[in-house]
Amino acid sequence: MGTVASCGYDDVASPSVSVVIPLYDKGHCVLTTLSSVASQGRTDFEVIVVDDGSTDGSAELVKTAGLPYMRLIQQKNAGVSAARNRAIAAAQGKWIAFLDADDLWSHDHLEGLLQSAAGTSAIAVFSNLQLQSRAGRPLIDPGVLPQIVDDYFSFALTNGNYPASSSSIMVLKDELIAAGLFAEGIASGEDVDMWCRLTCRGAFFYNARLSATYTDDSSSSNRATLPLFARRLPGLVRDGKVPPALVENAKRYANFLMLEYARQLLDQRRYAEARAVLLNDCIPSYDTRRFLKRLIRTSTFGRMLFQLSRTDPAGWLAHKADSSAGL
Repeated sequence: MGTVASCGYDDVASPSVSVVIPLYDKGHCVLTTLSSVASQGRTDFEVIVVDDGSTDGSAELVKTAGLPYMRLIQQKNAGVSAARNRAIAAAQGKWIAFLDADDLWSHDHLEGLLQSAAGTSAIAVFSNLQLQSRAGRPLIDPGVLPQIVDDYFSFALTNGNYPASSSSIMVLKDELIAAGLFAEGIASGEDVDMWCRLTCRGAFFYNARLSATYTDDSSSSNRATLPLFARRLPGLVRDGKVPPALVENAKRYANFLMLEYARQLLDQRRYAEARAVLLNDCIPSYDTRRFLKRLIRTSTFGRMLFQLSRTDPAGWLAHKADSSAGL
């Protein structure tokens, strides 16, 4: 089962929030992440770090942090979902706020989430976040106002496709358990699957504060993993677990996830597999432009045009202009 250590002061008697941090080989940044948690204006929270078998001394660094109300749980490597689920089981808070070990919060992140949750029936609250690799650009347009999100699928499709992050969202513990916790044993996409299952259970709230920073790792961005929610959806609909008002947009979002899976396959030069996904698992009418762009890339000629557009954008634009002019 692993070990549990108390690394701070006395436990909070009744924490409003349990901050859950899964940790694996983030020794170069975990103390900075913990510092952003320590800066929170709220004091009625606990912190649970689950070290998932780190080999770089991350756990030892956490022990030196001296962060109040922190517990460190150490376990053999079992994946990020298992680490989050272990922390959820140990959490004492009504709410679970997630933070990855290489991401950051502003000092008012928890306060903003809790203020937004107050007086609503939302089962989850999420903030806007900035992408570190893109010079701090907000993921969601700053013009999008705070709002109840009754249909997360529709909100996602019109606001960056992945608006909730595992470092920007806070969820009721009971709802996470009722939804079945995070899926274990998959390489990626476990968070997207979780948010999709949760939105079938109740409304979210978007509070619009830019209070989280996401360190997007380009090394894993093109990993081709069949999206779990797209695989689940037919069964969920059949079993009546998707509210009727959400079914159509749930299908559209699942279609987007499959189109992204096809893109990842294309980036790995698995062209036949990508073509099969597009023709057998995607609905062209839901996103015709994206579908055709992917399908064209499965042909030799399409790949040549794609490479030309990537290696010589100026020449590609000139070629398109000449073609349009009939030259």
